Amino acid sequence: MSPDPAGLMVDTHVHVVSDDEDRYPLNPSGVTGPWYREDPCSVERLLGLLDESDVGAAVLVQGMSAYRYDNRYTLDAAAAHPGRCTPVVCVDLARPDAAADADRLLAGGARGFRWVAIHDGGVAEPRPVWDVVAAHRVPAVLTLLAEHLPNLLAALPGLPPVPIALDHCGFADFRDGVPDDLAALAAFPTLHLKVSTIALDAAAEHGDPRELLGELVARFGAHRLCWGSDYSQTHDRPYAELVAFARDAASKLADDDRRAFLGGTARALWPELT
Repeated sequence: MSPDPAGLMVDTHVHVVSDDEDRYPLNPSGVTGPWYREDPCSVERLLGLLDESDVGAAVLVQGMSAYRYDNRYTLDAAAAHPGRCTPVVCVDLARPDAAADADRLLAGGARGFRWVAIHDGGVAEPRPVWDVVAAHRVPAVLTLLAEHLPNLLAALPGLPPVPIALDHCGFADFRDGVPDDLAALAAFPTLHLKVSTIALDAAAEHGDPRELLGELVARFGAHRLCWGSDYSQTHDRPYAELVAFARDAASKLADDDRRAFLGGTARALWPELT
């Protein structure tokens, strides 16, 4: 499969790790394995990998398991390569000043906010943080587990109308196709799905990822689906293979739908990626 005919394939989920640990010290959370040691990827290395695979741009998502809430490298890496990279940051939502922290980061150049709810699935509060995200008119990147999808469904009617990108399809179980809890989210037009390597791998365990992607397009529309590699947290194969996997998964889609999934939706969410 050739690169996106529109001229830009976009990777919406990349974690970068600096070569300069003195300037950007690691602060592992212990939630994941030590991917940041096993296959660390600086932004300079990432750009080379993108070029080799004909990927035009990338969304740099704060790697919490490497840096927790120190967003400096994510921000600095994106600022050094405008148009090619854009940063998504996160804060400690349990802090009383979480909204102020989010406002400072978004005012300082962040172009998305990562809302992490993998422990309790809480997405409705703190409401002041949602208000800050809405005021800055940036997407919210939401990370939660499949067991929390009902919480998201209940919260969506009361959230501000900001674009939401659900990481890894909410880690949904695809053994019987698209589960009801995930399918129900299609009723909310602000909700987008990141059909990442993690999601495609989960689909491949039970069938053909091309069939799953077609079902997701039928339910959500391709304009609400986007791809992300999860590199370098996902590093069990080379980056080029992650890209090829995504292109193959999209190979049965209509041309316009394939372009949307591989890059168009991402460009709508992050138009600064030129």
